[in-house]
Amino acid sequence: MIDLFLIIYGLLIWLVFVKFKLLPFNTTAKVIIFAIPVVLIAIVMLVMNVVAPSSEDVRVYNKTVPLKTMVRGRLENVMVEEYAQVHKGDTLFTIQQDPFIARVAGLKASIAKAEASLKSQKQNLQGIHANKRAVKAQLDLARTRREQFNDLVNHGAGNRFDLEQAENNIKTLEAQWAQLLAQESALLINLNAEHEGKQVTLAELYAQLDKAQFDLDQTIVTAPIDGTIANVQVRPGQMALPLQDLMTIIDDYQSVVATFNQNELHQMAVGNEAELTFVSQPGKIVPAEISSIVWASSRGQLLPSGVLPPADQAPQAQGKYIVRFKIMDDSQVAMGANGAVAVYTNDMMPFYIIRKVMIRLSAKLNYLILKAH
Repeated sequence: MIDLFLIIYGLLIWLVFVKFKLLPFNTTAKVIIFAIPVVLIAIVMLVMNVVAPSSEDVRVYNKTVPLKTMVRGRLENVMVEEYAQVHKGDTLFTIQQDPFIARVAGLKASIAKAEASLKSQKQNLQGIHANKRAVKAQLDLARTRREQFNDLVNHGAGNRFDLEQAENNIKTLEAQWAQLLAQESALLINLNAEHEGKQVTLAELYAQLDKAQFDLDQTIVTAPIDGTIANVQVRPGQMALPLQDLMTIIDDYQSVVATFNQNELHQMAVGNEAELTFVSQPGKIVPAEISSIVWASSRGQLLPSGVLPPADQAPQAQGKYIVRFKIMDDSQVAMGANGAVAVYTNDMMPFYIIRKVMIRLSAKLNYLILKAH
């Protein structure tokens, strides 16, 4: 734009002083001729950089999600190709499921076996209760007989052998009673041991079943977000290892950002109109608006440490802040693209014309490939 202004200005000077000689071309005229464009260009540029700032540092970012598998196994099918567009929930690849299905089936069988064992233990507990009642009755009877034999022996009418036999029977029955109590206690401890409402053996098996079912589910890897597949590293028959990067999905959402000097931001606000141009799309102007201004920088960040900030540092060079832009049409921009931006604030709108011409010239210049090979 400045070049165009100088060309027009030079043409006017030639017409006035050379072609038609309307004014004398003396020293005073030469000073004025030189000063006018310098002053005008300086004023225009200074005002325009305030009301219509620009940046040559525009960048396009996309977040990526590395896709991994949580289990080890042989890849069976790969459903996508490089740069394929996928939606959340689409199947990307599968791992051979046979070992995981067998593991789930084995645990289900173990659970059925454990439930049958618990049922048998409950029946055994009922048998122990019946045996306890029988032994208790026999023990009460044996103790009564012992008292009777003891009275007869004390009065000389009984046989001491019968008394000793009765005492021996009591000891035998007491041993049986103690054994039944131990068996009952062991069964009750096992049956009453619970975790979250389930018998511990069953709870452990169900936990293992949940883990096995989770591993089985992980053999089918799906897209976590909408995006584009890139960096495909897998082929059918390949062995997949846990936490190994197998492919990458590029998020469809893009962040378009530009950096501005600190004193360029005081007139800028969220919602201001902007125009973008990208090196990868020569000649094209992309409409946009400011979505946010990031009023923070790592230059002002203090990391936790035991060292106090030094006070004798040299002054910092002026830093920049990031401004985010929202593209207002359906333009598709390549991830990592670079470009330029012009922002139009709400002040002194006539200066927008100059900036609009300059951003369009910049877009046209992107057609030039300046290399000698």
